[in-house]
Amino acid sequence: MLYCICIKCKHSLCCPTNQPTNQPTNQPTNQPTNQPTNQPTNQPTNQPTNQNSNVSEQLEQINVSGSSENINIKEKKVGETQISAKKLAKQQASDSRDLVRYETGITVVETGRTGASGYAVRGVDENRVGIMVDGLRQAETLSSQGFKELFEGYGNFNNTRNSIEIENVKTATITKGADSLKSGSGALGGSVIFETKDARDYLLDKDYYLSYKRGYQTMNNQNLKTLTLAGRSKKFDILVVDTKRDGHEIENYDYKIYPNKQADLRAVGPTREKADPYQITRQSTLIKLGFQPNENHRLSVALDDSTLETKGMDLSYVFRPCKDTSCAETHGERVINDQSKRKNIQFSYENFSQTPFWDHIKLSYSSQKITNKARSDEYCHQSTCAGVSNPQGLHLVEEGGVYKIKDKDNQEFKGSYYYGLTLKNHKDKDVSNDVDTEGGSLDSVLINCEKLNCEGKQFRIYQEKDENWDDKYKYEDRNITIKTLNGKKYGEIPLKKGMPQWDNGPLKEEYARFLFPKSQGYSTDFVNDRDLNTNTQQIKLDLDKEFHLWHTQHQLKYGGLYEKTLKSMVNHQYYTVANVQWWAGNFFCNKPVDGTYPVEHTPAPDYSAYRCSLMNSDKGKDTYLIPVTTKNNVLYFGDNVQLTSWLGLDLNYRYDHVKYLPGYDEKTPVPGGIIAGVFVPFGEKDFVYGSTPPPQGYIDCRYTTPCYQNNVRKNLALLLRKTTYKHHSYNLGLNLDPTDWLRVQLKYANGFRAPTSDEIYMTFKNPQFSILPNTDLKAETSKTKEVAFTFYKNSSYITLNAFQNDYRNFIDLVEVGERPIEGGSTIPYPFHQNQNRDRARVRGIEIASRLEMGDLFEKLQGFHLGYKFTYQKGRIKDNGLHPKYKEFLELNKTDHPEYEAIARKPQPMNALQPTTSVYNIGYDAPSQKWGVDVYITNVAAKKAKDSFNSQWTSMVKRKEKQYTGNIIDIPATKANGKDVKDSRGLWRNNRYTVIDTIAYWKPIKNLTFTAGVYNLTNKKYLTWDSARSVRHLGTINRVQTETGKGLNRFYAPGRNYRMSVQFEF
Repeated sequence: MLYCICIKCKHSLCCPTNQPTNQPTNQPTNQPTNQPTNQPTNQPTNQPTNQNSNVSEQLEQINVSGSSENINIKEKKVGETQISAKKLAKQQASDSRDLVRYETGITVVETGRTGASGYAVRGVDENRVGIMVDGLRQAETLSSQGFKELFEGYGNFNNTRNSIEIENVKTATITKGADSLKSGSGALGGSVIFETKDARDYLLDKDYYLSYKRGYQTMNNQNLKTLTLAGRSKKFDILVVDTKRDGHEIENYDYKIYPNKQADLRAVGPTREKADPYQITRQSTLIKLGFQPNENHRLSVALDDSTLETKGMDLSYVFRPCKDTSCAETHGERVINDQSKRKNIQFSYENFSQTPFWDHIKLSYSSQKITNKARSDEYCHQSTCAGVSNPQGLHLVEEGGVYKIKDKDNQEFKGSYYYGLTLKNHKDKDVSNDVDTEGGSLDSVLINCEKLNCEGKQFRIYQEKDENWDDKYKYEDRNITIKTLNGKKYGEIPLKKGMPQWDNGPLKEEYARFLFPKSQGYSTDFVNDRDLNTNTQQIKLDLDKEFHLWHTQHQLKYGGLYEKTLKSMVNHQYYTVANVQWWAGNFFCNKPVDGTYPVEHTPAPDYSAYRCSLMNSDKGKDTYLIPVTTKNNVLYFGDNVQLTSWLGLDLNYRYDHVKYLPGYDEKTPVPGGIIAGVFVPFGEKDFVYGSTPPPQGYIDCRYTTPCYQNNVRKNLALLLRKTTYKHHSYNLGLNLDPTDWLRVQLKYANGFRAPTSDEIYMTFKNPQFSILPNTDLKAETSKTKEVAFTFYKNSSYITLNAFQNDYRNFIDLVEVGERPIEGGSTIPYPFHQNQNRDRARVRGIEIASRLEMGDLFEKLQGFHLGYKFTYQKGRIKDNGLHPKYKEFLELNKTDHPEYEAIARKPQPMNALQPTTSVYNIGYDAPSQKWGVDVYITNVAAKKAKDSFNSQWTSMVKRKEKQYTGNIIDIPATKANGKDVKDSRGLWRNNRYTVIDTIAYWKPIKNLTFTAGVYNLTNKKYLTWDSARSVRHLGTINRVQTETGKGLNRFYAPGRNYRMSVQFEF
């Protein structure tokens, strides 16, 4: 492959089209075609596709070896790694886990069924690590600790950071250390910035490109189909990348532990050893259209649309339907349908005319909508469920135009009277307890003629007494009278009527019924359908200018942006029917009308034939979080200054002005019960609770009254306060090149994270756990100090890096005391609030190296070695004893004085990865037709002293104060057979080594085969991120804590394979 270097600016460009090339590229080049993100970087600026003759004269041709990673040591920044599309394809990357598989010091955050949720870098994770795609920040999680404790452990929210389709990625830039300069709020520990592909990446030396790729991987049976089309016609160019992935859950080690499907489905609850069954699909479409009338102007529009869908069953789900701990748990009774949708439409204009103020300017507008949906249906879905019990196997048949109800032997019953209707089957066995002998009366049941064909049909019913009240106990065939309701047909079989019961009294009616099973014929389906929405609009202006001033060279980048983001939640809870059987689906209630005599009836399709119970209830949508609009104004400036041939400076600055504007949508209201009384208590004479009328002299202030709603409005007025955050971010670098083989770099940078809207405004009220909002929260901050020494020659290098990250003002949930919400009330509500408390420090060293063996021995041309290493330590230090320990320590100071030492010591950081090394040895043939890479990943065990169990105070042996005020002794919880005695994490990984082997082969120019064996030695191992995702509370991601049963579900896959084939023209 040929690249050219501009002698004037030292930027990589595509060669002029009259230069020959060895072969087409099968992946986009690693050179940006669009401007980088809105922040200053050292990356090359954009150049017009059609270079003029003057530019061509300044180009010199160089050959770049295909085996090289093409790293320009002079442009590489401290703590920064760029991963190209070519490298991702070579490694067969399919998701965010694969993106960082062979990187050290960065991992993904595991959440269970909702997949990965962002990244963990330098001791922090999720919202504290920035994620951007084409200059746009991606959705943040609801990070309030109160929200996590109340909701996150139950699987009712898809509270994750959305991911990106890897096939769309041109470059992924990983930055470790504070990086608010590029990512803004959130990049405390680092950032991951994605740039998507562009048509010009493929159209270097021709006007069209077509690629079709098929792939398969065994660890989740995922099939990949990707079609890529790029073309240019005169002034227009277009790119289309359409990708579909279809697979299932990742197969853990010993995935085939259960002998058959029946045993698999019976293995439910936290002891389940196999990953829960999900069908996972991702559909992604990237379209970019460009119009370039001449070399100085370019207009473009882009659509990036993707949907990730997960359907399946939470078989490991554990649920206790009542608060009484003696109540039996239900397991596995949840069906899920989650979605993560992202759609971004972007318009941009670029100008390449050189002026005194810019060499290149770009103006862009983006509109991005992200919806993370979690829908769960909780119901018993087996044939043995109580709601569908049918021991006699009753079923509906049609014989000779007559519908009949028969038992499992296709026989009918014999009846008699013995303290009510008694039924016996053809074997003379009493079946009265299995058949509904009290319901099913003809006047209370109607036939659904939309499901059963009632035209010209009869139905065999069972008559106990005739219209004269004489005993009959026999079957009779009756005609069906067809009627309509709202255009829908239904059938009625009227009761026969006899003589009046007394003079002018009501008529006698027969006793006749349908003989249904003694169950409702369906399972009640409790539905939770919850959306987390993040809608962003952004206007961004980027400018860059290169110039000489005296004897110094400058690469100046500056600009700004205006961004508006609306974060909202929509909660839709209701119940309906599922697992519907024939006697519920084909019949419904003829509901009695209250206050009528003789009793009148009205058709009620929403009510079941069994006891006329309501089958569907929907009270509409609400939210637990008020919608908040965030407005962010940004200005930035950066200058890469080359003072001498051996001394350079990076001077970068950014100003953020973040404003939160809370609102209230009456169409999606916040339940008044979690707001009322929070700031403004009810009066002493307000009657708030109770079903009886208020006592004399009291005001009725119950939930539906104007008094209650007035209190809600008063509290809302105090809650909806605007908040503002301002931050000055900087990134200062010093680059020294004392020799042609040594480069020394120093970096000093800071970052910030403004509190999320839920951390500021979330409120919740319950006598056992209440949350107050806090509009006075400070932004979290971080500072990074880093030094790197790079020794290099040609394409070989080794970088030794030492760093220190300091964090301040970590936001945490704090107990703020008890108080009543009603005037004169003695019932205290324990309130909590998010406050700035903690500080932390992380120190570590990193090594990154690559050796091109051809640089040492010409005969070893094509061989390369690589090594990466990260070691880091860190602790969180609270500003004094955390208030949550106060009561616990006071109660236990006599029997367990050691608990105070545990509570006061600095807290380990679970987001720190264990010490990790990655070795790589590979070979690329000089012909570029084949190659192979071997990766060896060695991860140390997570030490007990470096892990933390946030629930330790509720698991150790202790005295505990009950809600009633009584103090009781509670024994220690057992974890994996041992008593919990301190705050160490319960589940940790052991040391493990994993070997992956990946090879590619190009038999012809247009065809590439890639295949790999992952976990070659079939090692059984548990990653630290999976271990720390195991929950001790809630209903999901659980194991049986006492024994450790179920932990196998969290283990990584055993030996697995991937393969792909790509055709390109």
